[in-house]
Amino acid sequence: MKKLLIVCVLIVVCAALCACEPAEYVLTESNFFRIMTNMTFNPEGYLGKDITFDSFTYRLTDTDGNEYMCAVRKCSSGYGCKCGKDTIIGFILDYDGDIPEPKNQSEDTVEKTWIHTKGQLVNAEKVYINIFAYNEAGEIDHSAAPETVFFYTFKVQEMELVQEYANLAYYVTK
Repeated sequence: MKKLLIVCVLIVVCAALCACEPAEYVLTESNFFRIMTNMTFNPEGYLGKDITFDSFTYRLTDTDGNEYMCAVRKCSSGYGCKCGKDTIIGFILDYDGDIPEPKNQSEDTVEKTWIHTKGQLVNAEKVYINIFAYNEAGEIDHSAAPETVFFYTFKVQEMELVQEYANLAYYVTK
């Protein structure tokens, strides 16, 4: 009887521990900002987990002219940004297929190239990128002091173009 009780307790404890850490994360309109912020401070908790999210494509060019294709959302200042302006959050994409080209990149509009992406964060290394901000005309302002932002690299397993994106929030804050 005592052995049966111990086995039952061990099963309950194992089940509780497994339930605490999800095997996958689905980033939605209501949790995108929160999970991405948590990932900034605790990337190890997301390593090797399936992550699915909707975002728009964004070509980030550093101050040396190197380009990074990213999947992002726009958010309030503070996430990786020290300039006091709004910024973007997301990932650098590592994908063997073709990534759709960004549309209306410098404009505050939902009219973007939206993608539905599934993959994994495969390492916790931050990629630091020195960038120039866009000016009011939507052009890169080379006269401004550069800023350093960072992204994690996301290994894409599946990607598809989102045709109907009216219900997706361009700007995420919660």
